[in-house]
Amino acid sequence: GGDAAALERGMAVVAGLASKGALTGGEEDGAVDAIVTMDPGIALLAKYYADSDPLKFARHAARNAKMAQARVGTSVTALGDAPPADAPLDAVVIGGGLAGLSAALTLLDRGGRVAILEKMGHLGGNSAWASSGVNAVDFDNNPTNDSIEAFTADVLKGAQTGANPLVAVLTEGATDSLKWLRERLSEHLKLNLVGQMGGHSHPRTHRPTEGLAGSGMIFALEKQLNKYLAEKHPRLIMMKWTRATKIVMKSDGSGVEGVAWQKVKGGSESGLLQTNNVVIATGGFASDYSDDSLLRKHRPDVLGYATTNTKGTTGDGHKMLMEVGAKMLDLEDVQVHPTGFVNPADPENMVKTLCAEILRGEGGLLVNRWGKRFVNELGTRDHVTGEMLKNDKESLRFAIVLNKAQAERAFTHMGLYQKKGLIQKKETVEELHKWEFWDRSVSVKTLTASFKEYDQQAKKGADPYGKKFFHNTPVSGAGPYYVGVVTPVIHYCMGGVAISPGGDVLREDGSAIPGLFAAGGGIGGLHGK
Repeated sequence: GGDAAALERGMAVVAGLASKGALTGGEEDGAVDAIVTMDPGIALLAKYYADSDPLKFARHAARNAKMAQARVGTSVTALGDAPPADAPLDAVVIGGGLAGLSAALTLLDRGGRVAILEKMGHLGGNSAWASSGVNAVDFDNNPTNDSIEAFTADVLKGAQTGANPLVAVLTEGATDSLKWLRERLSEHLKLNLVGQMGGHSHPRTHRPTEGLAGSGMIFALEKQLNKYLAEKHPRLIMMKWTRATKIVMKSDGSGVEGVAWQKVKGGSESGLLQTNNVVIATGGFASDYSDDSLLRKHRPDVLGYATTNTKGTTGDGHKMLMEVGAKMLDLEDVQVHPTGFVNPADPENMVKTLCAEILRGEGGLLVNRWGKRFVNELGTRDHVTGEMLKNDKESLRFAIVLNKAQAERAFTHMGLYQKKGLIQKKETVEELHKWEFWDRSVSVKTLTASFKEYDQQAKKGADPYGKKFFHNTPVSGAGPYYVGVVTPVIHYCMGGVAISPGGDVLREDGSAIPGLFAAGGGIGGLHGK
């Protein structure tokens, strides 16, 4: 095509100038690197400059390569190449959750040679357990006239930390991210349903028609990554049961040199992956109850709560980053989620299944032991948790109650929760009254009155707790009802490593550490208090 011809002409021009000594070694290398990546921008330069001003073309191309290297730390291997086995990798991604796998797939799609380190035996991390969906304004299907401005206002209100350049990256970029998920993962992922979650003023949480959002996205990503593993000359190295132990910096501190690793199962091997780019996507530290945990250091008061996090969520990335001088933000801001299921078969287990916000988003009620509502179920997580502590600090056990319509709207979740024994079905309010959760003072009349009062408030569009959205009413009347016991749980580490809007890891002085990037749950400065 035209681009290929222009790039071929550009390469001839660079070769000619280099043979005459008109280019420095760095200019020649940079221009050649820019051309072999087959960048459409370089093809455009070649069309307009290669013949009319060859030297200017070569220097523009070299400068473009230098700028790209500053953004990603090094140039990427051209598509189709089979680099030596010991050649430095274009990037090492530490962490196999949604952020890490998305970064890896994007790098591979752009021609990179990538290694993924995952210390567990399977991919997914906490992302695989995420169930509510992806928050984004979808301008292709926008019946409520949602906007980036409204999304941004909701985020700022929930975060309570003031203006922040990362918020715009989130709210504006989410639309493109949703499009990427739908298009790049379309073979195995359909995000066709939308709901309204707590803290949002519009329905903008997109989820799949079948299965849960997190596991669905991880499955679809893994399928695409497996295609790269099956290539004749694979550019992807997948290392499970492998823990990153150290980010190795160049001796002069000018950038990254590699990642040291250690097998945690299936052998005792260790080694070093050479690379100039590392993406830290290891999540938070909300499952680390060890003596030297960041949780114990920064929030010892929450150590008594159970967690919704996987066993691998132990702050490894944070600890490695602090060793190389990265700045940390708000590590004391650990979010306690209001609704983790208490499994009646194992009530004291410290790892709880999250009761997804979609249940409350579709109209599910939170009711205390005495059969009364006490909070706006669609309030922010911190608000709902705070009201729980005020209402029943002694037991910290509450009921989530859904009617038939609400349960049907959240059918993908309900089936899973019922299968796990976390949700029970009660055919009538009389059967619901016999549920062992209630205080002895609760009667059928108590429950009926609570439900009727809620329905009256729904008709008015307001209740004493500030609720404005009442979905899938009425609740009173004929059953069935679907109920489970929930309790507050450690859910999310709001703080983390400081990054630029482009994802660069920052030092204490605000400068970027070349070649070091972070994404996902381990970043700070965005998630609020």
